[in-house]
Amino acid sequence: MKARLLSAVFAFGLLSSFDARSEVITIGISTVGLYELPTEIAKRKGFYQEEALEARKVVVRTGLHVAALLAGELDYSTVTGIISSASMQGMPLRTVMGWFDKPLHMLIARPSIKKISDLKGRKVAVSTYGSIPHVMLREALAHSGMNPDKDITVLALGGSGDRLAALAAGTVDATPLDVAYIQRTEQLGFTNLLYLGDAVNLRLGGFAVAMDKIQRNPDQILRVIRATLKAVRYFKNNKQETLAIMRDYLKISGDYVEKIYQFAMKSLNEDGLVAKSSLDNEIRLAKEQLKIKEEIPEGKVAEWKFIKEVLSKK
Repeated sequence: MKARLLSAVFAFGLLSSFDARSEVITIGISTVGLYELPTEIAKRKGFYQEEALEARKVVVRTGLHVAALLAGELDYSTVTGIISSASMQGMPLRTVMGWFDKPLHMLIARPSIKKISDLKGRKVAVSTYGSIPHVMLREALAHSGMNPDKDITVLALGGSGDRLAALAAGTVDATPLDVAYIQRTEQLGFTNLLYLGDAVNLRLGGFAVAMDKIQRNPDQILRVIRATLKAVRYFKNNKQETLAIMRDYLKISGDYVEKIYQFAMKSLNEDGLVAKSSLDNEIRLAKEQLKIKEEIPEGKVAEWKFIKEVLSKK
């Protein structure tokens, strides 16, 4: 398992110098994107270093995050939707922090597709089955009077970057993409069918961990959350510096960076929590998809004691 997972992981953005006193943590992302920007801010501004942490971010395909957390290959996953689904099915995993209460995705389609009903009979890409992009897509189609199980063919193709490549190659006809990709999709002439934050309330981003981490290293979780919460608030309170990071990290230029920042501000939860309505909706939609009949308490998918402890000391 370990070798297999490592072969699927690409490490990037490592610190140029290693402090032997720092505790190394691995943070999993599915692709570079706005949804995980607080972790990049925390790295660049030294917030993790202040907590004696060396944060190593690694790209892992969405469908492997559950196994990677359970195997100890990842300490933290930012792809929380698929983790919640696994938690609801009994996997020992929990969300411990959030930062966006609404999706930061646009439903993007090939130029010939002008409205959602045009997707009937088409191929649509998501990161993996049961992921937040998949759940958002299903809800948006249902709101538009379509049957998400019959009217389209869903393909699981990985993170936003992989899905954009598939769209550009003509492999698929549409896909939900992180709004950080707006500049590229508009330059390629693709259609922005829908901002999914207008269709459904679902949290995006945050941290999920294995229960083993909660039991064995709670102090590390507190330090990681404390550092990342600083970054979440930096995002809100230091706009110009944040825009500069976005331009560099997300490769965005011109007026697009301001537009994307405003999308993020509509969704940002500066307390590192998740709005109850968003989490309740996530649980409801996952239950429907997984055909789970029994009630799922919030405690089965989330453990908020760490963020609450950090907030109590602010």
